Amino acid sequence: MVVLAERLGLPLAYTTGVDVHLRPAALKGASAALSLGHDEYWTPQQRQYVTRARDDGTNLAFLGANTCFRRIRLEPGPGGAPARTVVCYKTAYRDDPYLVNHRDLVTTDFRQPPAPDPESSLTGVLYEGYPTDAPYVVLDSGHWLFAGTGVDDGDSFDHLVGVEYDRVTPDDPTPAPLRIIAHSLLVCRGRHSHSDSAYYTVASGAGVFASGTMRWVEALMAGTHENGRDHRMDARTGAFVTRATENLLRAFAAGPCAEHRPKPTDNVAAVYPGVSRVRA
Repeated sequence: MVVLAERLGLPLAYTTGVDVHLRPAALKGASAALSLGHDEYWTPQQRQYVTRARDDGTNLAFLGANTCFRRIRLEPGPGGAPARTVVCYKTAYRDDPYLVNHRDLVTTDFRQPPAPDPESSLTGVLYEGYPTDAPYVVLDSGHWLFAGTGVDDGDSFDHLVGVEYDRVTPDDPTPAPLRIIAHSLLVCRGRHSHSDSAYYTVASGAGVFASGTMRWVEALMAGTHENGRDHRMDARTGAFVTRATENLLRAFAAGPCAEHRPKPTDNVAAVYPGVSRVRA
């Protein structure tokens, strides 16, 4: 991803989740912030500041899956250096001493009690499972993200969905209008479900894209064998993801996406009929 963005001549800067946690202004002025992969562990502060950046006009892209899933906190490390130890009690959150007086900082999944706040209100999608391996299926080939890829509705790309995946879950808080642009049937641990790529915009004009699959960035090298492990994705998949990602990077680098790309129309009810919608 870094090579691709640099090849496009885009102005780049680099930061980390810890930097964003410690410096609320780390994303100030950025046209976009990109999360590139398995970005599972976030502090509440990091999430707050990324959300604030979105609401100030910074586009967001979540190009992996299982993003912003675990709520953590950062504590000093050896010698007292700040923000060096990650604390996360996960399913044993009742043992977290913060449960007594700081319930909103208890380190469990963001969607779980005692202070549930599902990640879907930010990302548009919700982490659902592991492991899976499935074709990526285009739902809305006319979306600007797919311009120049040559795809039609229903076209698929083998093995692009995996090994973890996200999907739109209408009964969890999701932004609206939300556009599902890829809807991929899969099986995970015997359960039939879907992976979704989704896009929405907010009042600031910022656009938010989530790929719904862990393999999006890896697929940029599909068919080249340069990374030594492409999960059988082929050169056709690599060309598709590369062109779509170029479209994304160029659009997001140009400023709040709703100001120069079509705003999404909501299709969640059409894709998931009969499911009650909870809006973020």
